[in-house]
Amino acid sequence: MSVDTNNLARLLVLCGRPVPGPEAAEAVRRLVRLGPDWGELTERADAEGTLPLLFKNLEGLGDAVPGNVRRRLRSAYLANLGRSAYKLRALEPFLKAAGTLGLRVAVTKGPRLAWTVYRDLGLRPFWDVDVFVHPSDWAALRPVLDRLGFTESEDPPGLGNMPPRRLDWTYSPYFRKAGLFLEVHFNCLGLHVPIRAEQDFWSSLRPLALAGSKTMMLADEYELCHLCLHAQQHSYRKLIWLTDIAEMASRPGFDWDRLLEICRKEGIQAPVAYGLRLADALWPGTVPRAAGSRLETGLLAGAALRFLWPEAQQVRRRQSIAWPYYLPSFFALWERKSVVAAVRTVTGILFPPRGWMAAARSLPESSPRVYLEYARRLWRPVKLAAERLLGGR
Repeated sequence: MSVDTNNLARLLVLCGRPVPGPEAAEAVRRLVRLGPDWGELTERADAEGTLPLLFKNLEGLGDAVPGNVRRRLRSAYLANLGRSAYKLRALEPFLKAAGTLGLRVAVTKGPRLAWTVYRDLGLRPFWDVDVFVHPSDWAALRPVLDRLGFTESEDPPGLGNMPPRRLDWTYSPYFRKAGLFLEVHFNCLGLHVPIRAEQDFWSSLRPLALAGSKTMMLADEYELCHLCLHAQQHSYRKLIWLTDIAEMASRPGFDWDRLLEICRKEGIQAPVAYGLRLADALWPGTVPRAAGSRLETGLLAGAALRFLWPEAQQVRRRQSIAWPYYLPSFFALWERKSVVAAVRTVTGILFPPRGWMAAARSLPESSPRVYLEYARRLWRPVKLAAERLLGGR
């Protein structure tokens, strides 16, 4: 008897937390004894970003795991540990310079989680370093990157010199120095709509001692909101993003009242509640019952969320449709109930600047094909919705 597809997904999920708990550990041992397809399991864990976590959860099972698989998993863990340590060392001069100048810079997602939540640089892969920078501090920080030897990826024509506050979602510059990739974000929480409590967001930053460097990080409640929005922007297609949500929600002393206050103020209760719901479906008990009952999606938003990302598919880790990344902003606009904001934001999303659209498709700005790209941008969500209805994906 061997592990079928559903049980393989279950094994993947059970090994998707740093500390799965005694019942989960016993279930892992039972599934391993059935004999999974090790090649498929490691391939899927690699695609889901959880290969190091698979190593941690299987390393104590001895000969129940074939020797070549143990070596493959250990090698993946050590390789990730080395890459992560290198990136944090390479990041030190940037963080030190920003701190010396008193600039508001906050490290988020991968490095912050690996250091403060997973507490093991080898367990949480991250491919680039994401930082939030206060728009008012960008003018002082940009020359620092030049001085340190970072090179910026080419901006679409005319956008690189625009103030960050006018660009919101279109300007998220990407810098590289050797093997370190740095992505700078100005729009709090990564939405396409301005944050309402911007002062609270920045004043709630907390000190972070990151591998010998002093920097800042988001308050846990803002970080969890950001993780839920980010996972939804990418259609929950990597298990590690749901693991992030589960681990952050399980932090001791997490302030659920504050999370609910942020969600209501920013109009993000639906995407945050659904991210937490999916994490709790994968790992029951992730969200305290009292907290979960207060986080609501609303009738129409809940139906839309279930249509776009069916819970059963997420639990079975079946690859679903990759919807446009701007959908969390649509849910936020629905909750905010501002017609003016909705028209302005949706127009900006569906009809970005011509120079941006041309550069995104490597076209001359004067090319008539740019209009075709606008049409495709409008048609894509309709096409995906039809596929979802007809194919049940």
